[in-house]
Amino acid sequence: MIMAKYQISKLLKIGFFFRPFLVPAKGQSVAKANLSLHEELIVIKRNNEHRALLAREMAYHHVAQGELAGEPYLVTF
Repeated sequence: MIMAKYQISKLLKIGFFFRPFLVPAKGQSVAKANLSLHEELIVIKRNNEHRALLAREMAYHHVAQGELAGEPYLVTF
């Protein structure tokens, strides 16, 4: 996985059309999310922390950002 640092404000200024999905700092475990067995996930990992994003939500938002292991991240899809 390639992780790069982006400044979302610069992306928005150059005509980036989609508003990013701001991922909450705390979510719920995938086991407790009651997802379909066919749900597609995008999983990111930094150090020992993970975040899972629903591929169908990312198909709408195209960008998700938040903080993971004390560092900001931005995921595009």
